[in-house]
Amino acid sequence: MKIIHKINPYLAGLFLLLCVSFAATVHAADDSLVSATTESIHFRASYKSKVVPLPLNRIHSWVLHIETLDSKPVEKAEIAVYGGMPAHKHGLPTEPQVSEIGDGDYLVEGIKFSMIGSWQLWFDIRADGITDQVIFDIDL
Repeated sequence: MKIIHKINPYLAGLFLLLCVSFAATVHAADDSLVSATTESIHFRASYKSKVVPLPLNRIHSWVLHIETLDSKPVEKAEIAVYGGMPAHKHGLPTEPQVSEIGDGDYLVEGIKFSMIGSWQLWFDIRADGITDQVIFDIDL
């Protein structure tokens, strides 16, 4: 005897929505400072979002800290921000702007992640005659 189970489409949709929400929250719940060394190993960069967990479809800001490898803050740096979803081949829906706060800290305003998935933010850093880049991977 063959038993056929019918799935209620409403419950299936609700289950999928809960799974997606849980996946986004699990990654974004970590509010620790995220750090990386630049590609040519001239600087160390770290960021902390002003909104935790990282929001979806909401403009928010980060504080980006740039320092030398011997932990000295990098001041008066020129920083350009790029980003997007490499798997989807599209960029950020906004154009984040960077302003210096001081002591190696920079306010990055206007970040928005418009969908769940794997994102990257690239920061081109130019300071003291050196140009380098750091890339942060973000999974929502």
